[in-house]
Amino acid sequence: MEDKEQIFHGDSDEAEPEQEECEKPEGGWGWVVCCGTFSVNFIVFGIHNSFGVVYEYLVDEHNMGEAETAWVGAMGASLNFLFGPLASLLCDRYGCRRVAFVGAVLSVTGLFLTSLVTRLHYMYLTYGLLWGIGSSFSFVPSIVMLGEYFDKRLALANGLGTSGSGVGSLIASPAINYLLRVVGWSNCLRILSGVAAFLVVACFLYKPFKPRKRDRGVTTPCSQLCDVSIWKNRAYVAWVLTVALFQFGYPVPFVHLVKYAGDLGIPSSKGSWLVGFLSIMSTVGRVIFGKLCELPCVNKIYVYQFSLLAIGLSTVICPITESYAGLVVYSLVFGFFDGCFVGQVAVITGDIAGKRRLSQAIGNMFGVVAIPMILGPPVAGWLYEASGSYHQAFFVCGGVAIISSLLVFIVSRLDRNQRRL
Repeated sequence: MEDKEQIFHGDSDEAEPEQEECEKPEGGWGWVVCCGTFSVNFIVFGIHNSFGVVYEYLVDEHNMGEAETAWVGAMGASLNFLFGPLASLLCDRYGCRRVAFVGAVLSVTGLFLTSLVTRLHYMYLTYGLLWGIGSSFSFVPSIVMLGEYFDKRLALANGLGTSGSGVGSLIASPAINYLLRVVGWSNCLRILSGVAAFLVVACFLYKPFKPRKRDRGVTTPCSQLCDVSIWKNRAYVAWVLTVALFQFGYPVPFVHLVKYAGDLGIPSSKGSWLVGFLSIMSTVGRVIFGKLCELPCVNKIYVYQFSLLAIGLSTVICPITESYAGLVVYSLVFGFFDGCFVGQVAVITGDIAGKRRLSQAIGNMFGVVAIPMILGPPVAGWLYEASGSYHQAFFVCGGVAIISSLLVFIVSRLDRNQRRL
């Protein structure tokens, strides 16, 4: 009988003419890199995931439209992934440290310039474009670096590293809400730009495990960097499309949950904690699922699939409750299973596409998922404006997650068939 642990080891590795030069250390300096990944996720997604607090502030205090305001956060979050292919390509060519440094500079610049504007069309450029691209160039290298140091323990390392986003969101949501009310829009964004400056620290932790070809005087051909043969892997294509579909509804709670709570009469001081509860459970989930998926008897793809189903069902049920306690329960459930999604999506991508193509596979996937990701929050805003309620938005987003979980069966089947050829 085929070992379950071998179900997701993509055939791309077999097609590679070269073998790995040496085994990955599975630790050592890799744990320092993991700390760098944690700090990057803490800052990048702490700010991105807390946009719901900023969204409510802009809509209520500055009388901005729901859909138009949602575009600001959606642009920033989606460009974080849309520029994934370029970021991963640059990581292969110039190294993660240099790319991450450029990302840190762009992030600080984007957030600082956002502090100087109060009009939406300027925010699209400063927050959506500059901060979005900067966060991408900071985030992608942090994930790629883990793949250089870990193989067998990649699921655990990725879970620990990405748990920074949960801790960051837990702290950032109430902190940003407090800063907006006390020091105002401009000073709040300036403080965030100062926090983003700490992204530079992570750059110095990214010490390559293996010497790159460019260090030996060999130039990597552009055709090799832009290799499109990965798209011949049908399981990978199906996987990317499945993740992309899920991403249509995934960011909606992060953007609209605080506003939805406000519509129910819950003050923003309590509503901002909903994202915090979601985030802390996401952190717990990443560690638990990261350890669980290390077990030989556990099939990562099925654990991931069940998590998507749980997220979808909880989102569909969410509008039924109109109490703060009910929203807290929703946040805890969503957050726990979100920990599996965030912690394992990159690991499973590497299993399907092949570990040697990890950076390219992740970068391409991020680029594709950015398209539905930028549409989800504005569509939810339009549904709210049309109906005066968030019920339809949560029904649609939850339904999309359920469909995405069912499509994972196709991915599993394609991968098994492809490896038998």
